[in-house]
Amino acid sequence: MGTRPAVRRRAHLAPRPKATPMTGSRIPGLLVPAVFLLALVVGICWYVRHRDDD
Repeated sequence: MGTRPAVRRRAHLAPRPKATPMTGSRIPGLLVPAVFLLALVVGICWYVRHRDDD
């Protein structure tokens, strides 16, 4: 049995673009999930505190 030589695989991807500063159009994409998670946590806390109320 013959041995196979080690094959180096090169990633044939386009070079990464240079980092750009964050623009205002990305703010909603960051705020919407954060507000949703905050509302979820507040709702869970409210439920836990008031689940035994009669």
